Amino acid sequence: MPQEVALHEDLGAEANVRLFGALYGITGALLEERVRAALDLVGLTDRARDKPSTFSGGMKRRLNIACALVHDPEVLLLDEPTVGVDPQSRNAIFENLETLRSRGKAMLYTTHYMEEAERLCDRIVIIDHGKVIAADTREGLCRLAPEGVTTTVEIDGEVDEAVLATLAAHGLRARKVRSSGATLESVFLHLTGRQLRD
Repeated sequence: MPQEVALHEDLGAEANVRLFGALYGITGALLEERVRAALDLVGLTDRARDKPSTFSGGMKRRLNIACALVHDPEVLLLDEPTVGVDPQSRNAIFENLETLRSRGKAMLYTTHYMEEAERLCDRIVIIDHGKVIAADTREGLCRLAPEGVTTTVEIDGEVDEAVLATLAAHGLRARKVRSSGATLESVFLHLTGRQLRD
C-alpha cells in the first residue's frame, strides 16, 4: 500500500478492489469472495458501489488497504497508511492491521509517528539518511535513551508536612505522581538529532 492513495476515482469501491484482484490473476468466485471479505474487513461493504470521489480521506485509505489485501498476501508493505486521516479512521486502520497480524500476516510498516510503531510493531528499525542506525524491540530501543525516569508529582489531600515543606522550599506544589521512562520519540530524537530537516 503506497503512501499516496492509489485508486481509480471513476470506479466504485467494489470495482476498484475487483480490478486489483484481477491484476493478481484472481478470477471467478474466488475473486468475488475476496472482494467481499476485503471490503468487509475495512468496513466499506455498505459503500461498495460508491466512487472514491465521494469518500473521505480515511475511507479512501481503508479502500486502499482493501485493494492491497484482495490477493491475500502473506506480507504487507504499508507506507505511512494513516497520513492525513481523522482519528476514527486512523483507529479503524489500526484495528484492521491488528486483525491481520492476529491472522499471521507479516507487515513492513513505515511511519514517522512513534506511537504507531509502538502499537503495531514487534521490531522497530530507525533509519537516518538512508542508513539503519538502530534495530530492536521497543524495550531494547528505549534502553538506548540517555534520559532516566521522569517523575511528576501531584498531591491531593493531606500529606506529611515535611514533604510539602521540601517542595515549597524549592517553589514547587505537588498535584499528581506519575513516572515514565524513555519513549520511542525520545530515542529517535537522541539517535537522529533534534535539528529540523528539509
